[in-house]
Amino acid sequence: MTSHAAARSPLLRFALEGERVRRAATILERESPRLASALKRAIPFLSRRGVPITLVQAQAMPVTELLESFARPLHITHLVTQPGEAAGALVLDGAAVALFLDGVLGGDGLSLPVLNPAGLSGPQAAMVAGLAGNILRAFTVALQASIGLGLEPRAANLEQAPVESAPIACILALGEGERRGRVALLLAKEPLITESAASHAPASPTLDPRIAAVLEDVEVTVVAELARVLLKVGHIASLRVGDTLRLDVPVSSLVSVRASGHELMRGRPTTSGGRIAVKIVPETPSS
Repeated sequence: MTSHAAARSPLLRFALEGERVRRAATILERESPRLASALKRAIPFLSRRGVPITLVQAQAMPVTELLESFARPLHITHLVTQPGEAAGALVLDGAAVALFLDGVLGGDGLSLPVLNPAGLSGPQAAMVAGLAGNILRAFTVALQASIGLGLEPRAANLEQAPVESAPIACILALGEGERRGRVALLLAKEPLITESAASHAPASPTLDPRIAAVLEDVEVTVVAELARVLLKVGHIASLRVGDTLRLDVPVSSLVSVRASGHELMRGRPTTSGGRIAVKIVPETPSS
């Protein structure tokens, strides 16, 4: 491998990771019509009432961000993929739970039950758990037929969260307007990519040069971090124009060059054309 190829290898790996996430999201978006049909099969009264089911989004997003955006009370069914044993979850928001309970109890869909945002009662949780199980089984039938991926429920409680901090979330909306319910399927990217590739195309042992050429034009925000300083609030409040913040690092120390929190390389502070710059150094520089 040439020195140029070795230098760009971390950047290509970083860009490829983003490409894998986008590919996994695209796969789940492609599967969303099958998941919507599976949801109607699992909850038949949705079809009888003519409740529209539409895709809100299919993308990677932090679990905490998704849960904070959902109406309470939530119902979460934890799962693992088969094969792969990757963690995931099926999340029903409060509006979807109310809609499901209304249908199970023979309601007309016009006056949905008012639920306690703090949590479901025992009987309510039992009914919703049964419906969630039906949904997971229907989703499994749909995904196994298309990409060979199964979903197996695992006992868990609301305090537990999927292992992956930013899984691929496929969010389906039930109904229309502000009171529409939402159902989210959270899956890790790896089983989506692996199983879809196994079902649709042979695995490629090497990176296609055309992909590498495209990735080289992808722009990434790079941060050269000189140092971080721990200061008391009183000290910060007393700072005035002309004061100097002393960094607790030697002038000749190495600088970490990062992108999205991942260290790509290291360098030394310098100047170039009247601007502060960073000169990249070998991974194991000589003393």
